[in-house]
Amino acid sequence: MKIIEQFIKGKENSLNTCEDGLFTGSFMAAVIDGVTPKSRYLWQGKTSGCYAKDILLAFLGKIQRSELKSQTPEEFFSLLDRQLAIASGMPARKAGAGNSDSGVLRFTDYPRASIILYNDICREIWAYGDCQCAVNGRVYTHEKEIDRLNAGLRAFCLEYELQKGKTIEELAQLPADPGRTAIEENLKLQMAFENKNIPFGYPVLNGQGIAPSMIKVYPVKSGDEILLASDGYPVLGGTLAESEKELQRILKEDPLCFRAYRSTKGKKSCNISFDDRAYCRILV
Repeated sequence: MKIIEQFIKGKENSLNTCEDGLFTGSFMAAVIDGVTPKSRYLWQGKTSGCYAKDILLAFLGKIQRSELKSQTPEEFFSLLDRQLAIASGMPARKAGAGNSDSGVLRFTDYPRASIILYNDICREIWAYGDCQCAVNGRVYTHEKEIDRLNAGLRAFCLEYELQKGKTIEELAQLPADPGRTAIEENLKLQMAFENKNIPFGYPVLNGQGIAPSMIKVYPVKSGDEILLASDGYPVLGGTLAESEKELQRILKEDPLCFRAYRSTKGKKSCNISFDDRAYCRILV
């Protein structure tokens, strides 16, 4: 495998707070997308998304070729999931019904992440979650049904604010996105659908065990060109420049991300994008 180009950028223009991760080794490459936290609880001073990303990156760096060669996608993702459980102390304590402010961890506090990787040993792309990929130009987004629902509801709420007389510029300057506020409870409720192969169910590494049927595997062959990316790219172009161009177009036309590109969150006025982003282009 040959890395043609790779890139990572935080929405706040800082890698210290970036919840996306990029790993490249001699026999594996991976993009990790730490889930945006739904609470204020910090893990060693980091958001749950950053913490999950760092735990998984550290573990990938220790994987030996022989270990990856001997494992199935189910075994490997289960192993990654277990790392989150261990790092968060999940076997030793259960999320309580209280809140993290009172010292009782809720299920919403725990670290979560999506991951997509290229395994050069067996020449396959393995995906678990909503990171995206492309093989010779054919894109697989892995968009979640629940995200489409919440993005649509957020768009409805923002359109309602416009009907009441606010402008897009005024909405962008508000300290809290009214559309995001409207779906905040949904974003917590959707965790009941994690790793369940049912309507609105979706895969995510959360330390509670994976759903093998939700793993995606794409075989590739020598000479193929593949892309791995987080969902911080609304349009996955054939090159980094193309992907960046499309992102900047959308941010200019629709910075709140509710019309040209519907998302569960928009670009805050103090940020450079609506989400963190990571991109890796590989020649097999």
